[in-house]
Amino acid sequence: MAVRLSREAGRFCVLLEKSSWLDPALVAPELARVLKLTRSDTVRACRLQRGILFEGATAEQADAAVRALGDFDVAALSVPDDEMPLLPKPVHVSLSQILREGFATPSINGAGLPKLWKWEDLAMLAGGILMDPAAQAAGLFDRIDEGGFSDASDRQSMAAKQLEKARSRVFPLADEIARGGKEVGEALEAALSGKAPILETSVDGFGKVGTVLDLIFTKPFERLRVTAKGRMTGLEHTASAARNLHMAVKEISPLATQATQPGSTLALAHGADSGDYLFEDTPQFDSYCRWVYFWRLRGSPEPIAKQKVETPPEKADDE
Repeated sequence: MAVRLSREAGRFCVLLEKSSWLDPALVAPELARVLKLTRSDTVRACRLQRGILFEGATAEQADAAVRALGDFDVAALSVPDDEMPLLPKPVHVSLSQILREGFATPSINGAGLPKLWKWEDLAMLAGGILMDPAAQAAGLFDRIDEGGFSDASDRQSMAAKQLEKARSRVFPLADEIARGGKEVGEALEAALSGKAPILETSVDGFGKVGTVLDLIFTKPFERLRVTAKGRMTGLEHTASAARNLHMAVKEISPLATQATQPGSTLALAHGADSGDYLFEDTPQFDSYCRWVYFWRLRGSPEPIAKQKVETPPEKADDE
């Protein structure tokens, strides 16, 4: 998520034109110098950003940050805080169905909320995998003695490990997709033997991940959210939350021809091993969605709008 410097009126956001990793070792010291912030604040901004770097900056700070990022060939711009879109509060969907004519939500009850949301009214489709906090911390603190962070070198060492871990994370989505066939075999074997099947709900190195899929409609203007707890009838529901998300995005994406589909969605639909759809928590995913929706309204500098995603032939054979 973006680092917020102030909530005063008349402040500015610093946005990247393309969602990309900013190396804190290179960028953070220069941002700290020109923005007159602590290095810890700028390191945090580089590590947590998913398109929005800062919110609540003064005009001078925002302009200085844009110039500093330009020195590292990172395209950015300064935008008034009040021009950043505020998305509706998510409406959680527990039961849904993907139909040719729209997204059916029989579980939603509310005044003015339809039971069928037409695809032509879908403005944005964004999906993400939320990492297990326990798995994120694993391995970072097991070598610290009882004194904890007793000196600056300890703190710097742990910070470096955290940054390297964040930079190199790639989620093994292809393996999770392949697990579907394994689960079917195990279920058949369990049925024949009379034993309960063994379901592995965690992902090696990532723990028990969560998933989130946001569909933003314009008529009415609402944000529907499907999490790992939700069910889509007509789609096979497996123990792998990541595979379930992939299958849902793969089904919806070709129907959502008018919707903005960012990099996270495209990678999920293709079943690619990637870090594009990995988020540390829900607020970071929400910040990414705001950044994507801003570029939909402004006119994207990169081709994320109105993309139709087809499953590669080699993937279709495997599934």
